[in-house]
Amino acid sequence: MRKLHERLRLAKIVLAELKKRPLGRTELEKRAVRQCGTHSAFEGIFRWLVQGGYVAKSEKRHRAPYVITEKGLKLLEGL
Repeated sequence: MRKLHERLRLAKIVLAELKKRPLGRTELEKRAVRQCGTHSAFEGIFRWLVQGGYVAKSEKRHRAPYVITEKGLKLLEGL
């Protein structure tokens, strides 16, 4: 299990990247892992962000880019 501050840092990176512009999941993972973390750490935090409503797909289609939600913006401000 990763330390809490490491998971929060990775969540902040993901949210900050999505605040800049919508990104596909693969590109988002590449950017986040490059800055901090591993594939498995990204998987866990990304799943948590999606299930929590902090991040959502911009459209219904299969490979639609993800965007940050209002709830995600509030979390980013708090981090």
